[in-house]
Amino acid sequence: MFLQKIEIQGFKSFAQKTILEFPRPGQGCPLVRGNSQTDLKNQLSQGLCGVACIVGPNGSGKSNIVDAVRWVLGEQSLKSLRGKKSEDVIFAGSEKKTRLSIAQVSLYLNNEDGVIPLDYKEVIISRKIYRSGESEYLINKSKVRLQDVILLLARANFGQKSYGIVSQGSIDQIIMASPTDRKDYFDEAVGVKEFQIKRDQSVNKLESSWNNLRQVDALLTEITPRLNSLTRQVKRLEKREKVEIELKEVSQKYYGYLWLELQGQIKALDPQLKDKGVQAGRKSQELRTIQDQLRSLENQDSRSKIFGDLQAKYQGILDQKNKLREEQLILQNKIELAKNRLVQRAVIMPTVDVIAKLKEIDRCQKSVSENLESKDLAKFAQAKEDFLELVRLLKDLIDKLENPQAKKEIKEEVDPDLLKDLKAVEADFVGLETRLTEARKNVENFNQQEEQKKGKFFSLQRQISDTQNEYNRLASELSEFRVEMARLETRQQDLRREIQEETQNLAWLDSYRAQPIQPQEVRTDMMHLKHQLELIGGVDPQVVDEYKKVKERHDFLTEQAEDLRQSINSLEKVINDLDDNIQFQFDNSFKNINKEFSKFFKILFGGGKAELLLLKEDLAGSGSEAAGQAEITANPEIVDGQMQDPPAGGILQTLTEAEEKLSPKRFLKKRTGKVITGIDISATPPGKKVSSISMLSGGERSLASIALICAVIANNPSPFVILDEVDAALDEANSQRFSRILDELAHKTQFIVITHNRATMHKANILYGVAMGDDGISKLVSLKFEEAERVVRQ
Repeated sequence: MFLQKIEIQGFKSFAQKTILEFPRPGQGCPLVRGNSQTDLKNQLSQGLCGVACIVGPNGSGKSNIVDAVRWVLGEQSLKSLRGKKSEDVIFAGSEKKTRLSIAQVSLYLNNEDGVIPLDYKEVIISRKIYRSGESEYLINKSKVRLQDVILLLARANFGQKSYGIVSQGSIDQIIMASPTDRKDYFDEAVGVKEFQIKRDQSVNKLESSWNNLRQVDALLTEITPRLNSLTRQVKRLEKREKVEIELKEVSQKYYGYLWLELQGQIKALDPQLKDKGVQAGRKSQELRTIQDQLRSLENQDSRSKIFGDLQAKYQGILDQKNKLREEQLILQNKIELAKNRLVQRAVIMPTVDVIAKLKEIDRCQKSVSENLESKDLAKFAQAKEDFLELVRLLKDLIDKLENPQAKKEIKEEVDPDLLKDLKAVEADFVGLETRLTEARKNVENFNQQEEQKKGKFFSLQRQISDTQNEYNRLASELSEFRVEMARLETRQQDLRREIQEETQNLAWLDSYRAQPIQPQEVRTDMMHLKHQLELIGGVDPQVVDEYKKVKERHDFLTEQAEDLRQSINSLEKVINDLDDNIQFQFDNSFKNINKEFSKFFKILFGGGKAELLLLKEDLAGSGSEAAGQAEITANPEIVDGQMQDPPAGGILQTLTEAEEKLSPKRFLKKRTGKVITGIDISATPPGKKVSSISMLSGGERSLASIALICAVIANNPSPFVILDEVDAALDEANSQRFSRILDELAHKTQFIVITHNRATMHKANILYGVAMGDDGISKLVSLKFEEAERVVRQ
């Protein structure tokens, strides 16, 4: 794998699209394999990987190319990119050019050898940023995450923070860095960065799994008591359901028996009720018939009205008779007046004789009255003789008073019309007497008829009374039957309601068949089952749903806990394997780097010695406390030397806070039980006795840094290396030595060198010149020495 070209557009001073192409490594270069598919057009004549030099005046934008490469490889530090804001990497504009809104850098990598684990012969890594602050990474024009780019670069053995990019002024940072920071640099230098990234990811996953397991165990510790409680309630509910089913069967037997028995009583009573109803109906009809007859009698003219009519008719005739009598009397009075006038002229009886006769009559009348009042029969008979004597005396007096001669004269002298009228009135009087007699007979006949009607009325009343009594008797019996039927129906309704409350269903009554049972015994069994339900107590039906949810949650958490434990074991195994690989490769590569460092140090310094030293720290602790803690961690059932039941929450509950903090670090331990915490450098230039790197001069530190970088490149060459004026502090002699080393290493990796040194330029296969016009935009001028030599030879 090697770098084919760099494409820059809108990044810092490179406003226009700028492409830097690099020659294809020559045959025999470790960056290419075979020649079957190699393009010989741009291939170097020798087995070189190629050296490209970028030259130009200060401020022309040479270092912006290094920043562009570092930026596209995922650099996040704006300070490292010589900026303050993310938009500082976008062309800010000039007097003749407006600013841009986007910056994009792309690296074209040849992947014919398959170093990058992608099924592409050419891999394009791109990064875009917009002035709004949005940024995106692309691999072969597909959006990816920054982590994906970093991991991909680690697998290809290079990255933006690796030894493959040495920025301007940072040549001695490796030498002057702390041992711990230098350790991170060497992780990439020895080629274990990919393993280290995987290991860090695994450790992060392990810590996350530990935290998740701790949380899961905490949740299980919280859920388990609730699940146990719900389990007991569900068992009670299951037992309750069994008792309820048995109670339902017993209740159906008991209530079914009562229901059928009540139905039988109702069916037996119903015909009697209907028969009594028919009989009462008949009597009621008979009673209505008699009442109709009686009502018809009542509807006829009443006795008083008929009698009144007859009486009125009789009275009318009587009134007519009285009128005639008055008329007769009037006529007679008129006649008598006429006669009296005539009598006054006739001779009448003397007054003394009249008085004597009247006294005799008065005496006789008193005698009659006294004898009639007496109870003596003899006197009563004497009264009869005295009465006759009284009548004789009156008649005699009348005869004497009436003068026959006077009567004759009076008769002859009375007005004939009056007499004629008197005779007519007397004739009418006779007719009225006949009519009056007839009216009297009608009254008497009416009385007889009324007596007959009265007898019939009383007879009907007696019939009504007898019929009413019979009807009342039947109605009373019917009422008793109805009361009994109502009682049974009420009992049936109450029983139906009770059955509904007890069995919650009535449909079974229609299909229930009678069974021979002992009601009292069945009722006793039913009450016993109800008592059992009371002892079990009420259980919320939603407990089952809650139990299912909690059980499902508990099973899920248990399964997750088991998966997490398996994941932890797997991650521990992966980390152990990675530690073994890292340890093995680190040891081998570190020895080679140490050897090469000493070699290049001697070349650059013309002698002396240099050595890399490993700094280690024992994280396992000392004494029995750590061993005891480790024993508790490994075996959670042993606490203070005694066997204990494992906790419900899992093994992590037995860890102390110190153990929890120590747990991730225990995977940093190697078989020696020690962890490499840093790398120190010992360097002694020729003719000096100093060994501390901090006591070297600036030029000596630069040479030592170059020696270390070259040692790393010689041991584990990166696909390409970018050096930004690393030779700026070297004199002519040391520049020559550096160029020889660069020429030697050009057979292992591809170099992109930004320099002002002619000795370095002399080793270049392609030369790029960077210039900046008055528009503030960097421009490139390229020269391929291979083609120039070919032109010169021609």
